[in-house]
Amino acid sequence: MLICAGIFALNVAVNWPLFLSGESRYRDSIEGGYASMAHFIHEHPDPYGWNPLQYFGLPTHIWYLPVVPYVTALLINVTPVRTPEHVHRLVVTSAACMVPVSMFLFCLYFRGRKTWAAVAALLYTFFSPAYMLFPRIQGDMGLSYLPWHLHVLTKYGEGPHNVGLALIPLALVACWHASTRRGYPAAFAAAVLLAVIALTNWIATLALAWCCLMMLLVGVLTAKEHGFLARRMIGVALLAYLLACFWLTPRFISTTLFNWPSDAFGYKIDATKWMLVSGLGAAVATGLFLVRRYSRYYIEGWISLCLAGFLFIVAGHYWYLLDTIPESRRYAFEAEFFWIVALTEVARRAAAWAHPAGPWAAAAVLAAGAGWGETPNMYVMLNQGRLRPIPRERTIEYKVSRFLESRKPEGRIFAGGGTRFRLNSWTLLHQVGGAFESGLRNRSALYFQYSIRTGEAGVPGRELQEALWQLRACGVEYVVIHGPNSQEHWKDYLHPMLFEGVLEKVFEEGDNRIYKLPFHGYAHLVKPSEYPQGFAANINSEILDPFVRAMDDPGRRLKFEWLGPSRIRITGAIPPDMLVSTRIAFDGGWHASVGGRELKVESDAMGFILLRPPAGQGGIEMRYLPTREHIAMSGVSAVAWIGAAAWLFRSRRRERA
Repeated sequence: MLICAGIFALNVAVNWPLFLSGESRYRDSIEGGYASMAHFIHEHPDPYGWNPLQYFGLPTHIWYLPVVPYVTALLINVTPVRTPEHVHRLVVTSAACMVPVSMFLFCLYFRGRKTWAAVAALLYTFFSPAYMLFPRIQGDMGLSYLPWHLHVLTKYGEGPHNVGLALIPLALVACWHASTRRGYPAAFAAAVLLAVIALTNWIATLALAWCCLMMLLVGVLTAKEHGFLARRMIGVALLAYLLACFWLTPRFISTTLFNWPSDAFGYKIDATKWMLVSGLGAAVATGLFLVRRYSRYYIEGWISLCLAGFLFIVAGHYWYLLDTIPESRRYAFEAEFFWIVALTEVARRAAAWAHPAGPWAAAAVLAAGAGWGETPNMYVMLNQGRLRPIPRERTIEYKVSRFLESRKPEGRIFAGGGTRFRLNSWTLLHQVGGAFESGLRNRSALYFQYSIRTGEAGVPGRELQEALWQLRACGVEYVVIHGPNSQEHWKDYLHPMLFEGVLEKVFEEGDNRIYKLPFHGYAHLVKPSEYPQGFAANINSEILDPFVRAMDDPGRRLKFEWLGPSRIRITGAIPPDMLVSTRIAFDGGWHASVGGRELKVESDAMGFILLRPPAGQGGIEMRYLPTREHIAMSGVSAVAWIGAAAWLFRSRRRERA
């Protein structure tokens, strides 16, 4: 324990500027997106509710995986640090500093030598072979050298992946222990660790799945050496899913799976991808053949297979710009981890060589494999100044967010770039955009965003009218524009001066502007003939014109009230043959009623909720409830947790007896 505490303390001391409050000097970080989730969950922790702040609204549980945002939200209540973005940074940076500790425990368990396990942890603390293995990464070093997993955390905000990386080695130790030893407590501990990682980060979950699959195959082939039982491994995995299925419902998993290629820079499955997958399969088959032949080296074989898989995927991206799977580059974390583990094992064997040159050979292996030449000698001292966060008050994103908060907007904000990631970490305002899209079932907000920013879906020469009508249809009240000379990192408007002289400009600083649009609420009356048809395939102002004009008619307006994130009241006179249009994203969990009579909740062509209430004067009550699938899977998970905990208690009592 003292060694673990020392390794962690060393990592904290070396990287202490990463723990400080403020904004990252890297303005392309998405850290604010994770802090946004924690901020909302801190105020509205219901995982079965509705989040109205982003993408026209979405169910809270499909926003992202829960471990990091819920832990952060909990710590906001119990720590002196009260700002969501700082608490999130403390959580994920602490986890990143725990990765060398996990490496130490991993190497110690599988090799049983404290000295070499400590060597591996120290190598991982200071050196990053990724810079040597993948030269394109070298060009992304940025302001100052950091080990790659910390660099990606600092520059890009990859926090949950670091949390998953810290847990993966412990989960693998637990899985091996549970599969080669008798006793339920070990299996329960392994299942809990697997479930926690699956509820933390998708990339870490898939990396863990690869390692577990290789463990299963190697374990079965070499079972005579260690008594590995495949059924225990499979049972652990099944129990882990049952523990996590309250969040990881089949629909959420399938939605994410099918959205992922589109969100991963347009990944497409083609002949090249099949060739790459086939090549990976051939490499695994060759490795398994060698493991079977030299079965006493089963641990070395397993680690080599894990490393080979990650290296194959990552090298394909960085060496040849080929993605075997979506976002192949992101598995560089795991490739580097297993590289250090394998490197240390090779050095250990070289040092044990019965020859005077053994220690020198070990030193040469470490020097060549750890990428020492890529590590600046002034690593520690340079980071003290270069990576210190800057006060958030100096950033244009914070100034814009505070200005918008002071205006107390009733409608949505349309903002791009870093502002859309950071806005809700500082203030809970409704916006068209958001932070994470992979779980979205209703993607109409994404179509609107792209069309408005680029004008590519409209009629050439009519970009202004197209953008204005689309913004109005989205329920937007304020538009934030960061021009080409803005301090903001992303300048994602094709025509940043499009609204100049047309809309009321309420804020300007440098090349950053905020414009105001007319806004009359999130609900109004429309005739069936005024509804857009075929909207997804043809977004233009001609289609939207009758719809927007109805919105501007004072006689068509309805009173719209948020009674909470998941409850809405709409009141006003409803003439015969009129429909109620809202600017709230349709989802199957919404229910509506008038005077206790249930109304059918439909989706219009734009992906918004459409209601057909009876004529008369009355209020429409709307409430978001979890779907039947979500309720059912939550029940299954609750039974699994209760049953697993009860069996653990029973097992413990038997052991004491």
